[in-house]
Amino acid sequence: MKRTKEPSPRLPAIFWRHFAASTTSNLGDGLVAGAAPLLALTLTDDPRLLSSVSVAAMMPWFVMTLPVGVFIDRHERRRIMATANALRALLFVAATTAIVFNVMTIWWLFGVVLALAVCEVFYDMSAQAFLPSIVDEHQLETANGRLYAAEVAANSFVGLPLGTWLFVLAAAAPFGVQAVALVIAAFLIASIRPRYPFVATPTEDNYVQSLRTGLAWLWRHPLLRMLALMLGAANMCHMFAQSIFAKYVRDELGLGPRGFGLLLAATAIGSIVGGLVGARLARLIGSAVAIVFSYAMFAALEIIPAVLPRVWAVVIAGVLMATFGTVWNVITVSLRQRLIPQELFGRVNSVYRFIGTGTSAFGALIGGQIAFYFGLRATYLVSGVTLGIILVIGAPRLLRHSRTYMAPERTPAPPSIT
Repeated sequence: MKRTKEPSPRLPAIFWRHFAASTTSNLGDGLVAGAAPLLALTLTDDPRLLSSVSVAAMMPWFVMTLPVGVFIDRHERRRIMATANALRALLFVAATTAIVFNVMTIWWLFGVVLALAVCEVFYDMSAQAFLPSIVDEHQLETANGRLYAAEVAANSFVGLPLGTWLFVLAAAAPFGVQAVALVIAAFLIASIRPRYPFVATPTEDNYVQSLRTGLAWLWRHPLLRMLALMLGAANMCHMFAQSIFAKYVRDELGLGPRGFGLLLAATAIGSIVGGLVGARLARLIGSAVAIVFSYAMFAALEIIPAVLPRVWAVVIAGVLMATFGTVWNVITVSLRQRLIPQELFGRVNSVYRFIGTGTSAFGALIGGQIAFYFGLRATYLVSGVTLGIILVIGAPRLLRHSRTYMAPERTPAPPSIT
């Protein structure tokens, strides 16, 4: 649908309602992200079982992303987001109850995390498709930057340390607070009335045909295809170490629960900075160069915890990794929202996320094996070396395609195939 409204320099009021919902739920997510690894460590010390929790958190991105993409092109995104948050609230109530009555096990935790991740797939993919309906196209980088900065500030800078401290006081508290936060967020989202109403995709095609349409569109777009492949590799490699990070912090750095929370909060500073400067950096050095430079930093920074397991070194590496990770996200998410036709966004974005995020589950699975057989620090070393090889192969192609698809006068997407 062609937009006829006059551009506005300010983000609209409905964006800030969406912003409030996102910030509220992300505060609770931070509480849980800080507490859940500590809870898992009380249930098992086996790195393979610890990494299995991360596998459960990421596997729905591999299994469900494609059909969910079709679903959100056929149903109103705002309702999907509100419903997903309400269901997540119920799951957190169940988890809180299990902890209070001391019946939580590693397998019970595995199941809860898996169910939560299913809801998260619906919510996150709908949220990316929803944003262009409440802000103008020229505001996408700014809006995404604000959302990412607030997400990290609430999730990591405040939520993570608070979650670890609450866990020490009462193990169930972080999970109960998140249930309340999600209910509030669901009501805020349900109250939004988009500026550009949702137009459902015709349902003449079945799910398989719709998936083929999304896959064909992305595969014919060489820039987005390359970004998806490079993102998939980055997420897989990052999960080698991230899936057992709580154990690395305890065994290699010698930190307890409170120190673990402070370490996570310190590294979150980088994500806040990245969310605020991502759009400016893209304008300053160009989006393509900023993307490639961010990827180079991913590879280089993974090596630091492997060769220098010191708190100060891990903090510096974490801050810089978070900074450039958020820069990558701000630029590439805005690029997808601009290039992919809205009537195809759910399907095409689902293919992108399937490639780019679904690999994380396999990264967590591989990381647990690497840690078990070769040690915790080896997960970082393997990640950094692998990403360096991928950068050498992918960067020249990405820069070449960017000259065609990222130039301002050439940003219109290829014709929609329906």
